Amino acid sequence: MQVLLKGGATSLQRLVPIWSVSHRLIHPSVTRLAGARAPTSVDLPDRAKVVICGGGIAGTSIAYHLAKLGWNDVLLLEQGNLTCGTTWHSVGLVGLLKGQSVLGQVSRWSAELYESLKEETDIDTGFRVTGSVSVAQTQDRLTSFKRLQAREREIGTECEIVTPSEIEKLVPYLRTTDLVGGIYSPKDGRTDASNTVMALAKASRSNGVNIVEGVQVNKIRSENGRVSAVETSHGTVKCEYFVNCGGQWARDIGLKSDPIVRVPLHSVEHQYMITKPIPGVEPQKYPYVRDTDVGNYLIDWGGGFLAGMFAKKGKPLFFDGIPEKSEFLSMPEDWDHFAPHLQGFLKRVEGAEKAEVQQLFNGPESFTPDGLPLFGPAPEIDNYFVMAGMSSQGIVYSGGLGRVMAEWIVKGHASLNTWCMDVRRFTEYHNNKAFLRDRVTETEGNAYHNPYPGDVNFETGRMLRCSPLFGAQRQAGAVFAEKGGVERPVYFMNPANQEALYDDLQKGSFGKPAWFDYVSEEYWACRESVCLMDMSSFSKFELESDGPEACALLQKLCPNEMDMAIGSVAHTPMLNERGGYENDCSVARVSENKYFIISPTQQLRRGFKWISKHLPSDGSVQLRDVTSHYTGINVLGPRARSVLQRLTTTSVALVDMKPFTVRDISIGYANAVRAISVTHAGEDGCVLYIPNEMAINVYNSLMSAGKSYGIRNVGYYALRWLRIEKLFAYWADDFNDTHTPYEIGREHRVKFDKDIDFIGKSALLAHKKAGIRFRLTQFTLEDHDTDYHHWPAGGEPIYRNGQYTGLVTSSGYGPSLGKIVCLGWVTNSDPMTHEYITKASYEVDVAGQRYKAKATLYPHKQATRHALIG
Repeated sequence: MQVLLKGGATSLQRLVPIWSVSHRLIHPSVTRLAGARAPTSVDLPDRAKVVICGGGIAGTSIAYHLAKLGWNDVLLLEQGNLTCGTTWHSVGLVGLLKGQSVLGQVSRWSAELYESLKEETDIDTGFRVTGSVSVAQTQDRLTSFKRLQAREREIGTECEIVTPSEIEKLVPYLRTTDLVGGIYSPKDGRTDASNTVMALAKASRSNGVNIVEGVQVNKIRSENGRVSAVETSHGTVKCEYFVNCGGQWARDIGLKSDPIVRVPLHSVEHQYMITKPIPGVEPQKYPYVRDTDVGNYLIDWGGGFLAGMFAKKGKPLFFDGIPEKSEFLSMPEDWDHFAPHLQGFLKRVEGAEKAEVQQLFNGPESFTPDGLPLFGPAPEIDNYFVMAGMSSQGIVYSGGLGRVMAEWIVKGHASLNTWCMDVRRFTEYHNNKAFLRDRVTETEGNAYHNPYPGDVNFETGRMLRCSPLFGAQRQAGAVFAEKGGVERPVYFMNPANQEALYDDLQKGSFGKPAWFDYVSEEYWACRESVCLMDMSSFSKFELESDGPEACALLQKLCPNEMDMAIGSVAHTPMLNERGGYENDCSVARVSENKYFIISPTQQLRRGFKWISKHLPSDGSVQLRDVTSHYTGINVLGPRARSVLQRLTTTSVALVDMKPFTVRDISIGYANAVRAISVTHAGEDGCVLYIPNEMAINVYNSLMSAGKSYGIRNVGYYALRWLRIEKLFAYWADDFNDTHTPYEIGREHRVKFDKDIDFIGKSALLAHKKAGIRFRLTQFTLEDHDTDYHHWPAGGEPIYRNGQYTGLVTSSGYGPSLGKIVCLGWVTNSDPMTHEYITKASYEVDVAGQRYKAKATLYPHKQATRHALIG
């Protein structure tokens, strides 16, 4: 390749002239349609049903799909020209193999849409089915491809594992001597981003959508908690719905909302290099390539190549603000940053050393804290929706997500479970700009990170939220992972060995994890003695009224009986109108008109919003988020009550404090400790909710009082093994808002004899009458060797009598069974019986290898360690 290395291999200077960095890239197979310049005068309507902010692929897709559903009173506003944000410099890859099923589904919908637009609009979007090949340099990478293939081929995406020689036949220009294999996706495609937007815009306009360029959104107003109007540079437009599709500007648009809507994303550099034509390379003849182990993607481009990068360490942009008038924005090339990816290109492509560089393009792209989109309703304002933060996947996701968003707006709910990208998964803490600047240095590279089970931790932006026990736990040897920004111990090791062994224990594995022995000991300690587990991350709300209004509200929100005795605790869903789980929580009645609600960590914003939107308008019921006010210490195990009794004068004997009881007690020096006899692990004990300022005192007192009982710290990996072994399903992990209590075996928590017509009641009655076609089930792998075979981690296909029936949702080791235990779904086109589920032969596919599995709807009897050894 004709480049000059200056000052070593990391500084590059081209020897050939290139296009101006402001030049708009031309797709080699399509004539680019020029967007009309923004008009000098703008005539805005004074009202519209829906206002969409952003004229890129996301905004135009939503407008298109709203019009298809019959909503044409839609106004789309673009501050510059259509596509001028980050859409215009997209290379237009439409890859269908994704890490989660919902992402694969929306990607397939995108491909179908882009292919159909030419016939509908007479605009050639440039969409072509080319196929793609992702190559593996290591056996671990190939294993991840095998896991991906096992799931994807059963949910509708065609793909196959290929050998190096087969890769060479598919893509003759690749060097394959260092490869161990790859995965081929024949239906992957490419589209021209700008022309696709123009086609969507044309179709939208023909169906009545009003698209106006050259209009800046200045403020989004609300009345009574609902979107009411949008103030712009050309006047105010009243509206009922607002959609923030602002791309890298979406966070700033959120800050212009009243109240502020948090849209956590940050811009980074995203570069790709284009070469001049190379003899023997035919345009669009070959599948494009992802060289994931070096973070590159390769496309034959006009007879040459486009080599793009996902940097292992991204470079944040615009911390002090995005420049004004950033239409078709690009930055100076950064050869130092691109150097490792240039080396990867030279290594992978035959003849690359002879290529001449035409351009190194450097454009902004926005990434989120976890690399997944921001999608769905904002919790701060009703009828305010977000579709942004595509993390360089805007083209492949937007066609399908625009469809889901339009359905959500029109019908009031999404057609798919989109929780993995729901904007409500993040807290207010994640919108801190310094945090975002640091975090996105990792999320860019995570696009090609090898997806080891459970390996979702980041090194940047850590210790964002720490419980008061953090320091003591770290001193005790805790290894932390984050959940919702909260640092949680996942297991403990000997502090003396921690520094020496930490890196080895953190290495990813598709088989038996390095921390297995530590977690096994913690599991048995929970079963045999007494343990402490930090449960502070759980979301905690207080609901209170002067009269019976709080009870009446919970009776409406919950299908379980909420008018229970003071001091009682009930586990209950909160259902939507379709009977699906909006929340899964434990509710404690601490006084006549006051309740304490414990929800999953991920429910902090979503759960609070669901309750608050149903509060009486007269203010008679108050809802408070007290998550950060209390430290939660789970004291569990057969000796837990003995340890607790040494520290309190209140009887915690089983006869006086039965399971599902709440008491405010003293522990050591601390008063007003809320003890709830539900451990979330199926073991005896209590979770203590302690005012933060007294947490360390209580923790130290418990450790001292429990010393003679063998007390120890344990982490969340032990909890996972305990709960999966007992068939305790978790919201978002195993089920979501599309599932009903009947489908997860919790119909006993539905009380139809309540006087009140609770939300979802009619849907549940209809479901009960019709019978279930989906059932969450427990599986044990019967012929799986935990020492030598790959472990399931979620997403593995389940086969019933040889036919695909569902996916594994979560898994873990069951020490009392000596086997891997999974939770997963069994499905059928007709209503299912107990016999249908249990009287069948099952297999679970783990990375292409099927293992026999035994299905049950009830947890197995747990053996003791002594019995297993004996």
